[in-house]
Amino acid sequence: MKRSLSKKLDKAWADKVKEYGMCEHCSKTKPLNAHHFYSRSIRSVRWDVDNGFCLCVGCHVFSSNFSAHKTPAEFVEWAIEKRGIQWYETVKERKNKVVKFLDSDYEEIITRLRQTEFDF
Repeated sequence: MKRSLSKKLDKAWADKVKEYGMCEHCSKTKPLNAHHFYSRSIRSVRWDVDNGFCLCVGCHVFSSNFSAHKTPAEFVEWAIEKRGIQWYETVKERKNKVVKFLDSDYEEIITRLRQTEFDF
C-alpha cells in the first residue's frame, strides 16, 4: 500500500514542479525534469515543492558545463543565488526534521501538492 502511494506522490510532486513550465536555469521548455535539491531519500522534504527545481534534461543530467548531477557544486551555488539564502535555510531546516508518515498522510500530501502555488 505505502509503495503505491509513494509512487503516486512522487508523480504528483514531479508534475507540480514541472508546472513551472521551463528550465529554471536555461529557460528551455522541453523536455523537463523535476530535480530534488535535497535527495528524495530524505522523507521530510521528498514531496516538498520548495525542494524541487524544474530543469531541462541537459541542466538536470547531461551537460558537463552545468548539471545538477554532473556539476553539483555549481548547481548548489546557482540554486542558492536564484532562490536566496532564506529559501536555503528554510528547506535545510525542514530537511533536518524527522518525519514518520501514516497511511492517512499520503492523500493529504497529494491534495496539498495540487493546491500549491509557486512563490519563486
